[in-house]
Amino acid sequence: MSWVQQEADRILDQQPIARHPYFVALPEQMERDRFVDSQQQFYHAVRFFSQAMGALLARQPTSNARRVLMHNLIEEHGLEEENGVAHDGSFSQFLASLGSLPAAQGPEVRAFNLALYGACSTETIPFAFACLGIIEYAFADISALIGSTVVARGWVSQEQLVHYSLHAEIDKRHAAEFFEVIEKAPPEEVHSGLHYGWHIFSQLYRTLGERA
Repeated sequence: MSWVQQEADRILDQQPIARHPYFVALPEQMERDRFVDSQQQFYHAVRFFSQAMGALLARQPTSNARRVLMHNLIEEHGLEEENGVAHDGSFSQFLASLGSLPAAQGPEVRAFNLALYGACSTETIPFAFACLGIIEYAFADISALIGSTVVARGWVSQEQLVHYSLHAEIDKRHAAEFFEVIEKAPPEEVHSGLHYGWHIFSQLYRTLGERA
């Protein structure tokens, strides 16, 4: 295990996903309509994520760093397999299984997207990779948690999870690829990027859970 992953684990141990207000409420307290509303908004984060990665890709000085991002972008767009579905498409399928469509983007997810894009386009490269990496790393566990919970609550069937089943499987690998790029980077930049990434991602879920 890389020291970057160890640091990501330490941050998530200090601020556990399972104790986050959104995920505390989800198993029993959160109403279905509130969950659907939050997922309609989260669609815009899914759709935008590859744009933030693209901004970082354009800044890369080496082919190795570009390769990691390009591979991730290829998977984001469903291009690795015949008839693959882009991730915003798979999320639309998940919304459809809830009987819903994407809604107009609200300020909560716009704030997250702009914060992430700013990190990828203006911060140091190690900071940006760390920010993206911890979001991917955490989202693997979040995907598994959301998937199991919505099935348990009878909101969707196991076969309809689509997006969340995929990300529970692949996002730890994506994160490991990002972490490997910054293994020899200045530790202070990596630490800052990890903390920032989890801060903005955690804040996104907090504000989505509090939407009126």
